[in-house]
Amino acid sequence: MLKAVLLDVGGPILNEDPEYEAWERFLSRYLRGVGKTVSVKEVRWTVRDYIRRLDPNAWLAVLWHYLRPDVQAFWTAKETFRKFQHDWNLRRKFRIREGIVETISSLRESGYLLALAGNQGGNTGEFLRRSGITRGFAWELVSDEMGIGKPALLFFRMILDGIGVSPAEAVMVGDRLDNDVLPAKLLGMKTIRVLVGPYREQIPATPLHCPDRTISDIRDLPEAIAALT
Repeated sequence: MLKAVLLDVGGPILNEDPEYEAWERFLSRYLRGVGKTVSVKEVRWTVRDYIRRLDPNAWLAVLWHYLRPDVQAFWTAKETFRKFQHDWNLRRKFRIREGIVETISSLRESGYLLALAGNQGGNTGEFLRRSGITRGFAWELVSDEMGIGKPALLFFRMILDGIGVSPAEAVMVGDRLDNDVLPAKLLGMKTIRVLVGPYREQIPATPLHCPDRTISDIRDLPEAIAALT
């Protein structure tokens, strides 16, 4: 019997499309600055190609794709990109995904224990708590507040231990096959994939990357969970 729902943050709860678009614009601008004529559209296509292959960091893969075989150029670009991401995160405007508030309310009314399960900075965790999104959640911490992130199995075990349920009693809901579906299935959890953002392009590499259910609208989550029970 399912007792708990673990919710990824980026994708299911927050719409991060503007962030990914900013990354693509930055990479195109940076690459042009070092003599590589690469449009934003080309960056996007290349990112999607690496995402389909389950590359754990498609954006860094894009930098190497265009700068190879120059390791020093890649290193400099990586550090510059990391600083951009850090600065963007500090001034980001959080966008709550349409339908998630009603979905969380429905799950709460159904009696499920709810838990955050996202790779996010502490400022994101603070925003979610301040906004009321996590009201009534059994687990409100994100990765930076836990000291470990996905896809480490310990990340999931900490949450499950914290809310007092076994893997067989929980379902993981996320947008990534590599960070959400695979580790959750390795632990024995049920999994639901949400087709949002760039990671909807991911292609399962093994049976363990295949979710138990797939939805394209977060508002379909309660029905998808009910189908697992």
